[in-house]
Amino acid sequence: MFAKLKKKHDSICLEDLNNILLVISLLLLSISLIFVKNVLILTIIFVFIYELASHLTSNKYINFLSNFLGIILFAYLLLHFLDLNFLNFDILYILKIIIKSLMFLDYLLIVFIDIKRKKLKIIKSKKRNIKKYTFKELRNKKIDEFKNNNLKVIEEYQKINEINKNSDYYKVIKDNLNNKSTNDLEEYVWVNYLRFYKNKRYNVINVFDKMNFIFIIIHVIILLLAIFVR
Repeated sequence: MFAKLKKKHDSICLEDLNNILLVISLLLLSISLIFVKNVLILTIIFVFIYELASHLTSNKYINFLSNFLGIILFAYLLLHFLDLNFLNFDILYILKIIIKSLMFLDYLLIVFIDIKRKKLKIIKSKKRNIKKYTFKELRNKKIDEFKNNNLKVIEEYQKINEINKNSDYYKVIKDNLNNKSTNDLEEYVWVNYLRFYKNKRYNVINVFDKMNFIFIIIHVIILLLAIFVR
């Protein structure tokens, strides 16, 4: 069960999130941080941000900020159990402001990095696909290239093994040239189109799917909790 949950967790890709929803979610979280007063809700917001940050562990700034935020929040929770009346200032209030500010900064970085990564992938995809061919065009364009390449291999093989060009063996090899070239071409065509469709999703940044719906619902729930739970 744990292995299945971990696999599901690791399969979550922030790059599937809609850019517009990411900006809206940043706005919703900012409003939530303004209203939130309950320590438990503040902790829930941290856990949610930390979870998002765990999918961007390659970024050292987000990594450091998320871990540092966790330490400060833990200290803030511990201070609630201490008698701090001897202080001339409200240290809990100051820590809360610092925590909220760091949460906003952490989330802002997550949104910025996610959008930036998608933009880079879209640009790379466009560069790779400056000219798009249909299956028929790609076959017609590449068939001669594969025939020439295979012919060079055959001639090299013939020289190395000193095969007589008038022999039946050489004729059989030459007769299979078209079949070999056709098979190589089909493999090339399908591999390239599979790559294209695999990367095509990076060009579709305005799809409102199940993951995006759940993502925005979580922000709405956090906002409602921050406003009504005191």
